[in-house]
Amino acid sequence: MKSLESLTTGCINLLHKNNLLKSLIRSELIKTIHSKIIVEEDVKKNLMSQFMQKIDITDKIKHDEWLENNNLNKNDLENLVLANIRSKEYCKNNFDHQVEARFLERKNELDIVVYSLIRVKEFFLARELYLRLIEKEAEFGDLASNYSEGIENKTRGIIGPAPIGRAHPRVIEILKKLKAGEVHAPILIDNFHLIIRLEYYESARLDDFIREKMREELFNDWLEKECNIINDNILERSSVKNNIMKPS
Repeated sequence: MKSLESLTTGCINLLHKNNLLKSLIRSELIKTIHSKIIVEEDVKKNLMSQFMQKIDITDKIKHDEWLENNNLNKNDLENLVLANIRSKEYCKNNFDHQVEARFLERKNELDIVVYSLIRVKEFFLARELYLRLIEKEAEFGDLASNYSEGIENKTRGIIGPAPIGRAHPRVIEILKKLKAGEVHAPILIDNFHLIIRLEYYESARLDDFIREKMREELFNDWLEKECNIINDNILERSSVKNNIMKPS
């Protein structure tokens, strides 16, 4: 990227020491990618209009004042407004063919789950609460509110809906075995005894939302690798240059 070729050795070293070089590379690489994506005029006008309404700009005077206050020109504004659609278009054009493989790889983490949780430190209390639940002597929500020692006591024990991948690996293992409404006996995790009941489980499907999410993940993985390569190349050239400039 030509924009990075103008960096002096001193500037490169300063950016690198402050962990800013990769951020700059990422920003410039994204700008280069976006510059190659053409957005149709009617789509562009519609997005610009929506943005102007959102920031309450109704005339040219306000428009110019906003640009000046934000230290932007018209081209900067257009790039800002179109960044999201350009990223999506690039992801679709370049990573859609890898989406299904990525989805199969990540599916188990994307399943949506809702479950109820009680966690207490005392084993005998956990056992007592579990027995009261399976004997239907108390409601799970009431016990969670009164006894649970985690944040779930504010939600009557309910966790989710959320991707199952966010849960502890042992909890994930249990949730996948339970049927809706089934309560699992207390298990010990991080010094707490957990009682778990599955409320709802939905296997992830490769719908439009998930497809877009997979594209973005693939793009971010690729972007990270590209940034690392460019970063290493810049530092290597800078190092070579420094060695050449040093007196023998």
